[in-house]
Amino acid sequence: MEFDLQLQGEELLRAGDGNKAVRDVNELPWKGGGEDNPDYECLRAELRKMAPPNGRAVLLFRDKCGCPVAKLEGWGPKRGRRHKKSLALTAGGDQS
Repeated sequence: MEFDLQLQGEELLRAGDGNKAVRDVNELPWKGGGEDNPDYECLRAELRKMAPPNGRAVLLFRDKCGCPVAKLEGWGPKRGRRHKKSLALTAGGDQS
């Protein structure tokens, strides 16, 4: 069995099902039958280290013909959203 590694960033994943690469990966079954298979946790930890922020690293398992048959993915760290300052805090000023 052959394999391929894909790093999918935040911009690519935002396109969602409109992007063929994301759609094809999302349709594949998990390698090992489930997301919490202990045999693959070490490998998933390494994928999480490689994944970009708000993105994922996907290990694709391929047949000899090159067709993907299963996936194993690790999501990268979540980057927090910026919050706009409250108008009450900036417009209040000193009222002495």
